[in-house]
Amino acid sequence: MRDEIEKSPQSTSVRIPDLDQLVKDALLTEFSDEHADLIKDVLMFGELSGRTTHGITLLARRDGVFVSHYKEEPQYTRRTLFSTIIDGKGNPGVLVGSLAMNEAIRLAKENHIGIVGAKGSSGTTGCLTYYCEKIAKEDLIGIIFSHTAPLIAPFNIKKALFGTNPIAFAIPHSQQPIIFDMSTSAIAYGTLMEHKAEGKELPQNVAIDSDGNVTTDPEKAVRGATLPFDASYKGSGLAMMVEMLGGLWTGASFEGTHQEDGWGSIFLTLSPDLLSDEETLNERTSEFIETLLGAPTSRGSMTRIPGENTLRTRDAALLRGDVHVNSALLKQIKDKLKK
Repeated sequence: MRDEIEKSPQSTSVRIPDLDQLVKDALLTEFSDEHADLIKDVLMFGELSGRTTHGITLLARRDGVFVSHYKEEPQYTRRTLFSTIIDGKGNPGVLVGSLAMNEAIRLAKENHIGIVGAKGSSGTTGCLTYYCEKIAKEDLIGIIFSHTAPLIAPFNIKKALFGTNPIAFAIPHSQQPIIFDMSTSAIAYGTLMEHKAEGKELPQNVAIDSDGNVTTDPEKAVRGATLPFDASYKGSGLAMMVEMLGGLWTGASFEGTHQEDGWGSIFLTLSPDLLSDEETLNERTSEFIETLLGAPTSRGSMTRIPGENTLRTRDAALLRGDVHVNSALLKQIKDKLKK
């Protein structure tokens, strides 16, 4: 994949520090220095880790996160020893998600458990692996439910009601956190839009048209809906639970209703000391991974640890010191700064 990007005339190699500063400058046109840094870090993680649909493209979307300028400071409400609700006040999900993560970490550090619900976000929280790594590096276990706008048609229904609704888990480990981050949709919205822009057919059994028929035509899929990740009641059920927890429970929108309440999410952080201790969890996690990696595989294939490819891609980019970015996107961001 990287070779294809490097050979593409549509991409440009950019030094990471230069891109980091460019993104920060673009964000400073709308946000405070503190909030610009929080947003920048999420977007840069997406870009460097290969999750480009959650990367700097969010800066340039005409219909997305940064259309509305910053209006109000997010509000922290309904506080308890263990929980907080954050009303995002229409701010980007990547900002509200970062605030929620930091609050959940604070609560768990003080009280061994933190539950932070967010509502009122505008747009995606970005790549959940970013938050999971941050939580795990604080020696905390993390669970995240992130609700989005309706894109998934529930099982046996031909209308989009549930969001792509990703779920993520983080287990701290001294070598590298164990992270599992998945969308409950068979195809990510960003990937769907990429196929549409490039005129490429979709894989089989990931989307339906407006009549409920399975389609590989991205144009028809955009007017229809995506399917749950396994096109069955199980994937639909997972998407439903995120819709209820991240959307309904937090006071955000759900099933396309209550749009004025924005998107929602839940960040749950847990101290290992609740049931064990950091040292024991770390030792047993090492044993768990060694057993997994030492197990025989079928057809000589390699054992994959969830999350390692994303972090490896990010780390490789940091080691190189550069990243390939879509040239048109880069120009659009630079033009934004000239206005």
